[in-house]
Amino acid sequence: MLAQDLELVPLGLSGEGVDVALLDVARLTHPEATAARYLRPSELEEYAGLQLEHRRREWLAARVCLKTMLLERRSISDPTRCAIVKDATGRPGLSFADPPAEPVHDCSLSHKGRFACAGVSRLAATRLGVDIEAISPRLQRIERAFARDRDRPFRPRPPVERLALLWALKEACAKAVGDGLGFAIGAISCEEPAEGRHHLRTEDGRQFRGRHVVHDGYVVALCLTEDARWVAAP
Repeated sequence: MLAQDLELVPLGLSGEGVDVALLDVARLTHPEATAARYLRPSELEEYAGLQLEHRRREWLAARVCLKTMLLERRSISDPTRCAIVKDATGRPGLSFADPPAEPVHDCSLSHKGRFACAGVSRLAATRLGVDIEAISPRLQRIERAFARDRDRPFRPRPPVERLALLWALKEACAKAVGDGLGFAIGAISCEEPAEGRHHLRTEDGRQFRGRHVVHDGYVVALCLTEDARWVAAP
């Protein structure tokens, strides 16, 4: 079975009708063959247009991660019968050639360096966003753009970990909102009432539940919100 070819890294973020997993990009030892086995023609065309090798591998790994999750849940039996498509804002969604065995209402993708990450939701009114960020000094240069005094952590953390955590959570929140690249993540406030559990709020009052884990030098964040307006009409 294809799902056994690429072992996913389970995370402590799954539950409440949502699954999140990682895939080590280094496991894609034969990317072209993997692309042929996992991607639909429209996805293969987009993949072929990517010029940078590391970008191609990360892009492919995120989609393989998501489709492997669907295979393992038996929502699909053939990854080439399912396509990851984008709306006008660039937000990903799923298009199925055949009705899935189990409903999948939302998805999110992320990749950074060594890992690719994906999340899926089985809940019709739930939107989610996932993001992964390396714990490194990189974000210290742009701290003022996204970190605020009103961001309240549960406990003190090393500065590089704190910034990676805030960036990943706010990026995940922006992906759940789905307003495109113009969304200002610095306008999101974040509170952590319990270890690894977060409340996020946008300036216009939208509220999100967040969770995070640290895995092998990376922060992986998940944000969720419920709104009946996002339920597709029958």
